[in-house]
Amino acid sequence: MITRIFHAVTAALALGLLSACGGTPYTPAANQVAAVDLTYHVPRVDSFLVLLDTSGSMRDDDPARPKIHAAQDMVASFNSAVPEVAFNAGMVIFGKGAGSCMGNGVAKTIYGMTGYNSGEFLQALGSIDCARSTTPIVDALELGNDMLAGDEGQIAVVIFSDFRWSDPDGVKQAVAALRAQHGERLCLHTVKIGDHDSNNTLIADITANASCDSAVAAADILAPAAMTDYVASVLMAPVAIETHTLSSMALFAFDSAVLTSHGKAELAKIGEQIKGRGIKVGGVDIIGHTCDLGSEEYNQGLSERRAAAVREYLVGAGLDPQRITYTGLGELDPLVPNSSDNNRRLNRRVEIHVGTSRPQGS
Repeated sequence: MITRIFHAVTAALALGLLSACGGTPYTPAANQVAAVDLTYHVPRVDSFLVLLDTSGSMRDDDPARPKIHAAQDMVASFNSAVPEVAFNAGMVIFGKGAGSCMGNGVAKTIYGMTGYNSGEFLQALGSIDCARSTTPIVDALELGNDMLAGDEGQIAVVIFSDFRWSDPDGVKQAVAALRAQHGERLCLHTVKIGDHDSNNTLIADITANASCDSAVAAADILAPAAMTDYVASVLMAPVAIETHTLSSMALFAFDSAVLTSHGKAELAKIGEQIKGRGIKVGGVDIIGHTCDLGSEEYNQGLSERRAAAVREYLVGAGLDPQRITYTGLGELDPLVPNSSDNNRRLNRRVEIHVGTSRPQGS
């Protein structure tokens, strides 16, 4: 009798262990996603790191379609959109799901950091066999920081999660440590899986660097073309078609941000060239510059006002305002040293950078 009970308990434990481990790993399925077109894009980053939530909350959904499977499919689609570029890449899971589904959640590297290989990256993604336990996102961020130590290039970290986390202060500290190590070279991106309305404030804190961070819902990038465009925005930058450099003297009177008639004529020609490129134009960046005469503060303001005036004219000429940005750099980025009157004339300028892109997935 005792022997039978022992065998029954042993069998039950074995069955429970098998169930906890999730059985056969799920095979991620990517949508028919086109890779970013390298004709129109160049790498924005040198390395990217994916952090994937495999905690218990990622299976709290439709049993036939748990969030972890949706997340794996999302990462697989992301992988399909990454072009053949010599990126350095890595992937970390946090929770359970790679070889053990028992005990507290852990952060674990399942890929890299190493030279990116699409097939090997997908194979690592398919090794996840469950989503269970706690959510050690802080450990994942710290592990990611260790993996990226010594990386001196541009970096993108992309977090796929439902963001049902319980340690917001720890997350903020870990994010601050990442930023302290990598500075402006680091961009953080979040992809929210599911519609659980939690921690949106924390997501905003994570992606607080407006210059390059982003936060999206998985539903917004589910369509193949949307995913390709997303990867293009996170990892790539438009190829520059051309840069127009115009002397401030050709556009404005001395110490003025009001366009002269000659300046308007020059901009009209450039506007027609840009419009002639049609949908290939992905963005127009207008940058104002000055020489070093006058205070740095005054020159900064003058450069911004002049760049804004150029943008206003081009918008009035029919260019899409959503595609045109402007900024002023004042005296901070001279073409040549401000060592003579002639050099100062060269440094007083407005640059119009025309970039390219085209709709992806078509």
